[in-house]
Amino acid sequence: MHIGFAGPIDLTMLRSYVPEEVPGVYSFPYTGWLVRTWLDQGHRVTVYALSAELRERRVYGDGNRLKIVAVPQRPRARHRARDFFRVERSGLATGMREHPADVISAHWTYEFALAASDTGLPSCVTAHDAPLRSAWEMRSAYRWLRHSLALPAVHRATSLSAVSPYTARHVRRCLGVQRHIEVIPNGLMLDALPRAEAPRCHGDPVFASALRGWGRLKNGTGLLQAFRIVRETLPAARLLVFGDGFGPGGPAEKWANEQGLREGVEFIGPTDHAMMLQRLAREADVLVHPSRVECFPLTILEAMAIGVPVVAGARSGGVPWVLNGGLAGVLTDIGDPATLALSMTALFRDHERRALLAERARKHVADNFQLQDVARAYIDWFGKVS
Repeated sequence: MHIGFAGPIDLTMLRSYVPEEVPGVYSFPYTGWLVRTWLDQGHRVTVYALSAELRERRVYGDGNRLKIVAVPQRPRARHRARDFFRVERSGLATGMREHPADVISAHWTYEFALAASDTGLPSCVTAHDAPLRSAWEMRSAYRWLRHSLALPAVHRATSLSAVSPYTARHVRRCLGVQRHIEVIPNGLMLDALPRAEAPRCHGDPVFASALRGWGRLKNGTGLLQAFRIVRETLPAARLLVFGDGFGPGGPAEKWANEQGLREGVEFIGPTDHAMMLQRLAREADVLVHPSRVECFPLTILEAMAIGVPVVAGARSGGVPWVLNGGLAGVLTDIGDPATLALSMTALFRDHERRALLAERARKHVADNFQLQDVARAYIDWFGKVS
C-alpha cells in the first residue's frame, strides 16, 4: 500500500531510506517510528511535513520506498494561528495533490488533518489529544485558535481513529461526532528500548518525571509540592525532571526557588529522547506522571516497557486505560500533593510491589502496545476506506 503520512514527525530514524540531507521539520518522536515500521513491513510512504527552514516546497527521496514532501511553515506561532494556519494548510494540500498516495494518514486534528480533507483523497485522521479539554487546561489564545480547527477536521475526514477510548469519547461528546471511531493506540518498538535492572531493595530513592511543558496541564507545581512532602519521610530522595520548561534556569526551577522547593531536584530540561530513556532505565526507581490529562501517555508506556514502576493520575484521561486499571501501575489523586506524595513514598518502600508492577507492566505493553501490531492495525483500517 502507498501511505501518505501527514503530521509532526522525527525524521531521524528514516535516514537509511533517504540518504540526502533533509531540513529540520515540525517534529514528534513516535510518528517517525510508525512510518519506519510501515516501511519495514514493505509499504511505500510519502511524508508530508512542515519546515520553518524552507521558503518553498521541496521533495526528497526517489519515491521508490520513501518520499518526503517538505512544506514551508511560518516561524511564529501567533502568525500561523491568526489565519487558522491557512498558508500551511494550502501548502500541504498542494503537496498532497502533486504527490498523491492511496490514503492519507493525518495525525492530530489540526492543520494536517484539514489539509488532507481538502485534497479529495481518502483521509484517515487520528486524534491524539482531546482538543477542547487541552485548550481549557492551557488557557491561551493560541491554543483556543489552534484547537478550534478540530471541529471541522473531525467532520470532514473520510474516517476517524483515536489513540484511546478516552480520546474517542471526547471526540464524540465534545465535537459531536456520531459515526464510528476506530481505537488504535500508540505503540513501541520494544527492541529499541533500554531495560531497567530489577527494582532495588536499598539505596537512596530516585524519582523521575518527563513532561512536555511547564503549566497547568502538566501539573509541574503539584509534582514539586509533592516531592517536598516526600523528602520529609525520605530525606535523601532525588527527583529528575525532563522536558521543556524544566531545564536549568527555566520557569520550573525559578518557581521552585521562589517556593523553597529546590532541594533534591535535578532540573534537566529538554534532552535527547534516547538519552532520557537511558537515564530512566539506569537511575529511576519510580516514574511520576502528574499530568491532569493525557489522551495517550507515551512517557508512561515507555517507562512500563523499560521496567520502571509508574505513579500517575486516576482521572487523567487515558492514563488508567494504559495502566490497565491500576494493575500495571499506581493510580492516585495527582491534584492533591499530599496524596501524590503518599503514593510515591509507599511505592518506593514496597520493593515487592515495585517488582510486581514492573513485571505486569512489561507484559501489558508486550501484549497490547507493540508497534508492529499497531502499524498493521492502521493498514487494516486504511483498507476499509481506500
